[in-house]
Amino acid sequence: MAVLLLIDDHPLVHVALEAALHHSPVPLTLIAVATAAEAREILSMRAVDLIILDVSLADSNGLEVLRRIKAHDEQQKVLIYSAQQDQHAIRTAMAAGAAGYIVKSQTMAQLLSAILAVLGGHLAFPPLAEPEETSSLLTAKEQQILSLLARGFSNLQIAGQLHISNKTVSTHKKNILDKTGARSVVELAEIWKAQQ
Repeated sequence: MAVLLLIDDHPLVHVALEAALHHSPVPLTLIAVATAAEAREILSMRAVDLIILDVSLADSNGLEVLRRIKAHDEQQKVLIYSAQQDQHAIRTAMAAGAAGYIVKSQTMAQLLSAILAVLGGHLAFPPLAEPEETSSLLTAKEQQILSLLARGFSNLQIAGQLHISNKTVSTHKKNILDKTGARSVVELAEIWKAQQ
């Protein structure tokens, strides 16, 4: 019998998943916790076949929890179950070692399908736009600014290096954030690295 560990602070998710598991063609046991701290306690006592992890937890960032889990046990299967459905969040989870990503707006049947797929050794990610599309969205100047931002240059340093005003750099930076869907320079750096 496969053991699932749900890390999600919404009690309704636990109840709905428990109900969905009754439709599973294979027997599954569910352990549910609300915090990363509780999950650590469970994982220190027993092995689980699959972790279903929310990105937004009360006590920590789910993607950080994912990185810690994979650093501790590279073979541990983790399925992200999140309300966030932007491409960047999915790519970040993929890069961090998740085996799948299900959006909370999808049905419990779809979540169960993803659980069974991951338990069966498959990946369960939604279709993603090709990463090259990000680079084709950006102008040559925006690409140049993105690479400098990713390397840690400030707006003022970029302005000095490219002989443009600080205001122009800010405008380009805002356009890059809008076009890529990134929410911070850290996320921009990850997008830039993915393109290299």
